Amino acid sequence: MKKIVFTDLDGTLLDLKSYSYARSREAVEFLQNREIPLVFCSSKARAEQLAYQEALGVHHPFIVENGSAIYIPKGYFKQPIPFNTYHINQFEVIVVGEPVETIREAIANLRENLRLSFLCYCDLPAEEVSMYLGMDLNSARRAMQREFSESILQGSLSQRFFTELDKVGFRSIPGSRFQTIVSKQAHKGRAIELLLKLYEQEWGEVWSYGIGDHVNDYEMFKAVNEPALVQRPNGEWAVLEEPCARLINAIGPEGFSQAVYAMVGPQHKQAV
Repeated sequence: MKKIVFTDLDGTLLDLKSYSYARSREAVEFLQNREIPLVFCSSKARAEQLAYQEALGVHHPFIVENGSAIYIPKGYFKQPIPFNTYHINQFEVIVVGEPVETIREAIANLRENLRLSFLCYCDLPAEEVSMYLGMDLNSARRAMQREFSESILQGSLSQRFFTELDKVGFRSIPGSRFQTIVSKQAHKGRAIELLLKLYEQEWGEVWSYGIGDHVNDYEMFKAVNEPALVQRPNGEWAVLEEPCARLINAIGPEGFSQAVYAMVGPQHKQAV
């Protein structure tokens, strides 16, 4: 039986403040040495995820912007992909959400109509985004390359904003640090289910794992066979809608590593 690991990035594989993967690299290599695919499933954009894939030597499909799209390296699957796709650079793309232009138009209309004051990625220069995110300028520029979502970085929202947002087909997802607006069709669990169908078509029966740190990973947890929740920086676990994940007694990248060894290690009951 083939194993597959899905992971969140910020606060899980990456340190929430420094974005460092130093303490998770060894666990990533552990998976690579056992030819176990590691699939990023994060709010981060394509440009951001590709940078981390390159740094860690990961060459598997990845899910961007809270389940809005799946990027699959061309030729990764030998069997034809039975879903609508388009090609961009070296990837086949399955779109689950809506384009960022549509989302930004809806946000701008609501901001004006409700007389709210807040700022998104598209409202700020890269230098200010770098300051808000606590990352270098190049990383901030990659974060701004949204294709299917927009994040609110500063300012106040109202309950009516969320109500009206829902009426026009979008939703707000609370992330580790900011609110992110996506299509109501975008869904980490739905994207994972589509990708698992492709793995099953290729390899037969598979066994999936999911590692995350936040309530926005609940959708991922419900879609995999074995989910694991790592601690937040304050040492507590996010409160999920229902208990559905193994609690890992470690924070961020250390929690990611412990989850990998505990669930995917050679002594695990599903090991083959």
